[in-house]
Amino acid sequence: MSIRMIVHLVIVCILIGCSNPEVNKLSKISNESDRITSDTTDEKPPGLILTIGGDVIKTYRGTYSWHYQDKTTGQDVVIHADHAGPTQMVNIEEGVKANLSKPVNLRFAKEPISYEINLWNSDELVATYKSFEEIKEQGNYIVEIVGLWGKSTATYVLALNITNQ
Repeated sequence: MSIRMIVHLVIVCILIGCSNPEVNKLSKISNESDRITSDTTDEKPPGLILTIGGDVIKTYRGTYSWHYQDKTTGQDVVIHADHAGPTQMVNIEEGVKANLSKPVNLRFAKEPISYEINLWNSDELVATYKSFEEIKEQGNYIVEIVGLWGKSTATYVLALNITNQ
């Protein structure tokens, strides 16, 4: 046997002897927990159906950061989708007339952990609310609904002419 072969054999033995099965086990557990952190296999944020007084109001999906688990590989995937800001997505002057004293229902295809409602005028953010019932403003506003699903967020935008009649 050549000296080179003996040196290689010694190095392999040292490397095998230095491996730590506990570290390998912890690494495997860590990878498993990373894999299950995405709570969905849906590749896009859920749709939203908004009704006010029984009338369906069209919403537009805006910016989102969505985490999901790829169905074929099991890998976590993160998609960051930028979109124009709320004031550029819809025309405030074309807001749907909406009486917020009537029942308001947000139906997400997958219910978020929480959401907030941002009211915008044509230039800037005016107010933030936890529910439509809290809104006291009247007139034309851009409404941005921001949903939270664990590590994922998505925005939905619409224009309303808010009234009390």
